[in-house]
Amino acid sequence: MSWLLCTHQENELLHRAIRSCLNQTLDDFELLLIVNGIHADKLALSLQGVYGRDMRVRVIDTPIYLLNFSLSLGLHLARAPLVARMDADDVSAPDRLERQFDFMERHPSVAVLGSAYELMDADGHVHGKVSPPETDREIRSHMHYQNPMCHPSVMLRRQVIVEMGGYLGGKNAEDYDLWLRLALDSNWQFANMSEVLLSYNASPKGEARRSRTAYSNAAGAQLRNFLVTRDLRWLLGSALSAGKSVMRATRA
Repeated sequence: MSWLLCTHQENELLHRAIRSCLNQTLDDFELLLIVNGIHADKLALSLQGVYGRDMRVRVIDTPIYLLNFSLSLGLHLARAPLVARMDADDVSAPDRLERQFDFMERHPSVAVLGSAYELMDADGHVHGKVSPPETDREIRSHMHYQNPMCHPSVMLRRQVIVEMGGYLGGKNAEDYDLWLRLALDSNWQFANMSEVLLSYNASPKGEARRSRTAYSNAAGAQLRNFLVTRDLRWLLGSALSAGKSVMRATRA
């Protein structure tokens, strides 16, 4: 299996996230660290100095400061058929890989597998739990109006996502755009596990998810699905996202 983690800065939250990836009950994996931005080469050297002796860790740098590019680059370079996403300020449970791998082995039609997660602040204090819809039918129903998959909790079938074109969506909605494109293919399913396998650092990401850019990109993806399927639920979802970009957005 492959971990895929992207970052543009080095701090204690990043090292905490990396440690949670490395300290798993299942240890047959690679950890892909995609470092991006204008100072990516320097950051990559620093991370190589810390983790270079661990043969499971691969550090790749790119000056292109776009998450969707880094994610697609990571998918291109990943050596394993299953890729577990991870963000630079979250924490994965020690048995996350083992549990998700076992689920994917038993459910070969599932292309995207997420999990329940707890909400955590930057200091590591837990402030609640989120239990997303679990079955493919429930997830697809929710998907018309909101994103029911916690991106850093998911495990992906690499080949399926590569054949979909990888990550193409706009800022703060690259995962939702991918799910919506995959939702047009009935051959593959979504699932969420009921176990809490991720501690999600909600404070900064919540702001990003509520930006005008995020709502606008989500509305565009929903409108595309309406134009392809003529399913009015996508049109309603697009209108709701557009309304949120005006009424609820916290920043640009």
